[in-house]
Amino acid sequence: MLFKAVKVLIFLVIARIILRWVYFMGFHRTSSTHWPGPCRSVPPIEHGSEDIVRTKNGLAIISSGLDLAYFGGVVDPRISAAEGKLYAVDLENPSNNATELKLGIDFEFVPHGISIWESPEGETRLFVVNHRLEAETVEIFNLSGGNQNPAISHVKTVRDPLFTSMNDVLATGPDSFYASNDGYLRYTLWRAVETLLYLHWGSIVHYDGSKTRVVAGALLGPNGMSISKDGDHVVVSFIFLHQIAVYARSTESNDLTSLYKIPLGVPPDNPWIHPETGDIWFGSSPIGHRIFAAISDMDVLSPSMAGRIRSLSSKDRPFEEYKIYDVFSDDGQLISTLSSAVAYGNHLLVGSVMQKLVYCEMKAETTISRDIY
Repeated sequence: MLFKAVKVLIFLVIARIILRWVYFMGFHRTSSTHWPGPCRSVPPIEHGSEDIVRTKNGLAIISSGLDLAYFGGVVDPRISAAEGKLYAVDLENPSNNATELKLGIDFEFVPHGISIWESPEGETRLFVVNHRLEAETVEIFNLSGGNQNPAISHVKTVRDPLFTSMNDVLATGPDSFYASNDGYLRYTLWRAVETLLYLHWGSIVHYDGSKTRVVAGALLGPNGMSISKDGDHVVVSFIFLHQIAVYARSTESNDLTSLYKIPLGVPPDNPWIHPETGDIWFGSSPIGHRIFAAISDMDVLSPSMAGRIRSLSSKDRPFEEYKIYDVFSDDGQLISTLSSAVAYGNHLLVGSVMQKLVYCEMKAETTISRDIY
């Protein structure tokens, strides 16, 4: 009897994993195209714009050249060959092209998630997840020069054994930050097994300037992160769960307490909280099997979308009630494998895991939402 019960349990576990993957792959989904206004590619970015952040004055910073080999599995060699770079786009002058930022470093640079910290005194720092072959690190830069002449200078490298497979970084001070580990293993085919079995080996850690500790553990692939303007709440995307989680944050201890989940029905990437409106913006590649196909062959197009979530609840419990808007959709012709979205006024930037950056001028009359951005 016990042996039969074990067999039934194993069957149910395997069936659950298979069903979750079938749903994630999105064979039931179709793609569509609608833009919030006129959109165009932003030269010279061609090899990824995986994450985007911006300053309060509208200077957007973009990470480019992510090598997905760290995640295990089959990757198009053209992705791994792309050089890691950082770019800036002045959203006060959106007709201009992107400007490559000179790194001024002499070590391997494979950027992923990025974050900006701005002090009341005007100091600005840029935090970047870096997938070095020998270690996961966070690189901290000073950002200066304003929108017209942006420049960065390297300040320090932070590394720690708790940085296992980092995806994103979220600054909480000039030298402190959260980091999301989307898994435990990296640069190995065993990572593909970890992902395939839906193992909850991910975590969120916090570095206070001297030491690192886990503030949320046993998670399934925590991805991008963003923080509310008052610092009291943190949101985290979970691609494989198709949801964004809202956490209450202690500003004294940096502990995180899970409040609730926002189910989206699509795999969200890199949530970004608008500092003026408080809305959550996110990117997504909604058809899972097309994502994996595009990673193994860049010539395969993966449909893209960008969404916005508006809180309808009180400030102390944001997003307990909410409304979701589909702001941007594309069949992959303009932008494939969309991963991030950042707005400034009526200007929208959407980024791709491994391809172009796109700018859109949002027109209220051509969007689903009649709200003011």
